[in-house]
This record gives sequence, structure tokens and C-alpha cells, in this order.
Amino acid sequence: MQHVVFSFIFTVITITFILYSFEYFTTKLEFIIFPRKYYLNRAMKKIANNLCSISSFRELKEMVLVDIVNTLQVFGAAIVYKYQDRIETVIEGQISLPAIEGSADVEAWNYPSLLRFEINRHEEYTSYLIMTDKKTNTALSKEDMQWLNFIISYLAVSLENMHLIHKLNMRLQQLASQMPSEQSAQELVWFRKLMFELQEDERRRIATDLHDTTMQDLFFLKKRFASLIEKPEFPQQDIEQMKGILDYVEIINTNLRQNCFELHPHLLHEIGLINTLRKLVEHETPICPFQLEFMAQGAERIEDRDLDAKRHVFRIVQELLNNAKKHSLASIVSITLTAEGNNFLLVYKDDGIGLQAQSETSREIGSSGTGLEQMRSRILSLNGQLNIRKDMESGVYLSVTIPMRKVA
Repeated sequence: MQHVVFSFIFTVITITFILYSFEYFTTKLEFIIFPRKYYLNRAMKKIANNLCSISSFRELKEMVLVDIVNTLQVFGAAIVYKYQDRIETVIEGQISLPAIEGSADVEAWNYPSLLRFEINRHEEYTSYLIMTDKKTNTALSKEDMQWLNFIISYLAVSLENMHLIHKLNMRLQQLASQMPSEQSAQELVWFRKLMFELQEDERRRIATDLHDTTMQDLFFLKKRFASLIEKPEFPQQDIEQMKGILDYVEIINTNLRQNCFELHPHLLHEIGLINTLRKLVEHETPICPFQLEFMAQGAERIEDRDLDAKRHVFRIVQELLNNAKKHSLASIVSITLTAEGNNFLLVYKDDGIGLQAQSETSREIGSSGTGLEQMRSRILSLNGQLNIRKDMESGVYLSVTIPMRKVA
């Protein structure tokens, strides 16, 4: 009896050890025993981690689509956002854009060479994942389809979050333009700061996208044309045409560089507020219909203050110049920036038609009329003050006072 009991216990322990060892070694050697499953699990973990950090639709290409195309070994893939009035698309690999937009535009599926998977469907938008066939000309396996269904479920949550964030951002901007009086709105300073932080993040993202994609593409296009011009077999007329195209590419590149600077003034950190504003004035002067003057006093004290306040001053000057170009009809515009005590003092003057006439013009041309409110909201978010002289028959005199916090 003792021998039987001992044998039974020994057998149970042995079987348990064998099963545990099998599970342990199977997990450790999964990349050898089940290579496809191991590869898919790694790709899923990577995509899941990337989706946690995605904040915009355009980031889906590098963080999700590249991995889907490489993992499933398809020719190309795309994610399509179909709104009622427009379609947004991000594409990776070899896939036809007209076919994608057409497939998203009809409920009936008429493209047998493309696979379409619905991600989300709402009243406002519908999203799809569209893929080509595999490079091996074989159908997706059951394991591939299970993996793809998991990825689509993750995408559904991520796209819905991005949609809600976009709606929230738009709502914040609408509310900011309808703020109550300065005295009654002091308790909403946190709201204003949040709104402008969201705006700066979005501007920074767009500027980065332009710099890393479009401007790089133009750079390589320019190099390609330059190398073609050097070849002797082209007739002189063709060379002249290519030189004209090269000059046009350079103009586009210059405009994009200016747009990136306006979207994200990185020079604020590198050369300071005063020199950044001088760069802005230098770029704006040739295209302004008026004489533009800029003066700065006490630059050392201004540059010794916090970057956040300087960024807001830059945006305020941008808004003033944009408003002057669109509505002022002025011949002279002057902007003065000084440091008085612990404050920024920004003074804007022009000899144009005045704010009241500008407001009427804005309504006539269908403008939103929220520029001044946005500026006031930006100033209030920094506990500043906006003063406009009301007694002027023509022209505008506007002063902005913003407290400065010295950088530790």
C-alpha cells in the first residue's frame, strides 16, 4: 500500500513537472516552435503601445499602417475617414488612392482586389481599414484574420478618442470666442490656458509634419532636377524649362518654411522674442500693403522672462498683423515692445479706418469676427490687460500689458 501511494504521488509530481516544463519551454522557445504566432504577438504589442500615444489622424501612418503592411506582407494599406462632406486618407505602400476614395464612397463593394474592414460607424463619420492582397498572392490565414480583428478593435477605440478630442478642441475654441466680461471670467483662466496649450500642440504637430514630409520631398525633388540639368543630352530649351521648375520648387519651399515658422516659432527659444519678432517683420514687410515699423526697448529684461509669456506675445503680434493686412487699410503700422517694471508692454498703432469700420467690413465679407476676442482671451489667460482707445476718429491705438515671471 505504501508503495502504491508513493508511486501515485511520484507520478503526479512528475506529470506536473513535465507539464510545467513544457509550458515554460514553449513560452521561452515560442519564436522557434510557433514563429508566426510569436511575430504577430510582438507586432500587436507594438501597435497597442503606439496607439496609446497617437494624438492625430496623420500619425496613424508611421505608428500603425507601416506595421500592418510589414506584418501581413501586403502591398499596401490605408485608413479612411469618411465624413458627410469630405474624406481623409492615410496610405502606406502601393495602393491606389482613387480606388480607396471610391470604395469608401459607396456601400456596395466593387473592388475584389482590395479588402475593406469597417472600423467605426457614427452619424458624423465612418472609418475603414483597406488593404491590398498579400505579396505572395495567397489569402490571409485564420491566424492573420484573428490578429487583424484585434488590431481593428484597438483602432476603433483610438479613432473614437481622437474624434472626441477634436470635437472638444473645437468646442473650446467656440466657447473662448464667447467669453463673458474680463471681470466675470477670471475663474475661467484654467480653461483659457488649456485651450491655447491645445492650439500650440496642434500647430507644433502640423509644422513638424510639413518639415519632415513635404519639405523633405521637395528637397529630394530639387536635387533630382539639379542632377538632370547637368546631363548634356538635353536641349537648351528643356534645360531652361527645368531651371524654371527648379526656381518654382524653391519658391514653394520658401513659403512652406515661412508657414512652419509661423505655426511653430522655434526661434523663440534659440534667439529670443525680440529677434524672432524682427524675423517675422522681415518676412511680412514685402507682402504688407503698408509701411511696417517695429521697435523694442529693454530687450535684456524681456529675454530674461518666461518662454510661455513670450510665445503669447508672438501670437498677439501675429494676430495684429493679420488683422491689419485684412481690414485696416492703413499706410503705416507700428508695433513697440518694451519692459516696464515686471510687465510686457506691447503698443500697436495704425492710421487706418479704425476698429468700428473694420467690424462692419468683417461682417460684410463673412468673417468670424473672433480675432479680437481670441486676442483678449489670450491676454486674460496670462492675467494681462487689453486697452483700446475709444476716442480716436480713425486708426487704432491698442496697448497690451502682461505680467512677466522671471525664469529661475
